[in-house]
Amino acid sequence: MQGQSSPLYNLVLLFLSIYVLSILTIEAFFITDPEVKKVLQYIDFGVCIIFLFDFFKSFYAAESKSKFLKWGWIDLISSIPAVDPLRWGRVTKAVRLIRYLRAVKSIKILLNSIHANKYETFTLCIFLIVFVSFTLSSAFILEFEREFESDINNAESALWWAFLNILNAKTAIGQAVSSEGVIMTTFLNKIGVLLFAYMNSMFIAWLVFQKRTEVAPANYVKNTSDE
Repeated sequence: MQGQSSPLYNLVLLFLSIYVLSILTIEAFFITDPEVKKVLQYIDFGVCIIFLFDFFKSFYAAESKSKFLKWGWIDLISSIPAVDPLRWGRVTKAVRLIRYLRAVKSIKILLNSIHANKYETFTLCIFLIVFVSFTLSSAFILEFEREFESDINNAESALWWAFLNILNAKTAIGQAVSSEGVIMTTFLNKIGVLLFAYMNSMFIAWLVFQKRTEVAPANYVKNTSDE
């Protein structure tokens, strides 16, 4: 199943699998606040969408669909959102991805893959930083603001607060009142600046690439006409 994907891509899927399994465990045994649980369930739903995308991408790329479904059906069922018993099927995904990474001949190959695909490495790192910052902030802010008369008092407002703070849209939302919440707001703003800088750099790189592809054919035509 994962043979069509790069080691780095599978490493990110492994991280997401372990991350969501940790959230599932925390939600089941440690969280009592229904609004915090709701935030974690929204996070789980978002990761399910990523897993479903990975399943259909892998299914489409598989040479033998029947052979793929021998194990792939577990990934499909465990990626269905809001079905608690099925979500534990991600243990299998994590185990299989660990086996894949162990099948890579050596750590050197993995490091070479990361070094050779700097764009992919940087993109996935930015994605993980933004994702983890967004999800953890959304859950923690409810705990920080619990004792204050804050507008951030339910799961939806917490997620909206984190999302808009990453976008630095301060005037559109109620702000955190607690000192911890203020620190977290500043942190999310910095993450937003990082995301904006990344998107800006990617856009500039795309423009440079388009310019080079336009210049290259023109030079080729000119050289052939001179001959």
